[in-house]
Amino acid sequence: MAILSSPSPTRPELAILKCLWRGGRQTARAIHADVNDEFSWSYSTLRTVLERMNDKDLVEKSADKGTNFYAAKIAKVELLAAMISDFSERVLELDGPASPALYAGSKLLNAHELQALEKSLSDNDSKA
Repeated sequence: MAILSSPSPTRPELAILKCLWRGGRQTARAIHADVNDEFSWSYSTLRTVLERMNDKDLVEKSADKGTNFYAAKIAKVELLAAMISDFSERVLELDGPASPALYAGSKLLNAHELQALEKSLSDNDSKA
């Protein structure tokens, strides 16, 4: 999976990425059903957002028997580490990695992903 050069997906893009991280490769209809309560978009609006995400290399589109499928092109842990590091440095002005207590209760990450996130944040801090 690609690593995003700028940790700044929009709120809707992040919601779509979360949907894809949870469910894997999906059709636009399935994604629309998942995010519709949060955004109340028309189906065509969702398709436009997905096409823009494809252009930004956040998702990849593939066709199977005339149906388009979308999958996250950016890895969950890498994106979250970049977003947390950016927030910690830019907003909180922290000199070191963010405390694991910040994200330990996450419903988005399993135990293995939490460990990978902690390692990634520590690695990012040591490179700075």
